[in-house]
Order: sequence, then structure tokens, then C-alpha cells
Amino acid sequence: MTKYMKLFPDRLIVADPWVLIRVELPPIDFKFVTEVKSGAFYLVKPRVAKEVYYLQMLGKNIDVFLPAEGEGLLVRCKAIDSLYDHRR
Repeated sequence: MTKYMKLFPDRLIVADPWVLIRVELPPIDFKFVTEVKSGAFYLVKPRVAKEVYYLQMLGKNIDVFLPAEGEGLLVRCKAIDSLYDHRR
């Protein structure tokens, strides 16, 4: 029997957070803007390689966002909760 390691054990739930979004400015520049994303997110700080790898697989500015303040990453709750749905 395979044991599943719990990813992101110290996650905090955040509702409607302020996030940073990178906006490209042609031809070779960019800027960051802040906006509110509606919905439920987890604030996570990856600690092991498996967590970093999982975050890299998710879409930037789709499921994973940079918080406007503080440390860590904001991840949509459904992206992490789906890891623990054992009814598949």
C-alpha cells in the first residue's frame, strides 16, 4: 500500500487576496500590477522538492499567484484540494 505524503501541511486559507500580475510591455520590458482575485486560495511556502515540482506544473496567473504582500505563493484551493480527493 502506498502512503501519500501530505503536500503543503502548513497552508493558510485566504479569501479574495491582492496579487501581483506581470504585464509585458513591448518590445522588451514589463511591469507588475496589483489586482484582487476573487475566490478561495491557500497561502503556501514550499518546503520540499515535490511541492516545488507540483507548483511548477500549475499555470502561472491561473492557479498560482504572487501575493502583493508577504512571503509564499497563493494557490487556488481546488488545485490543492484535488490532491486529496480519493474518490477517483
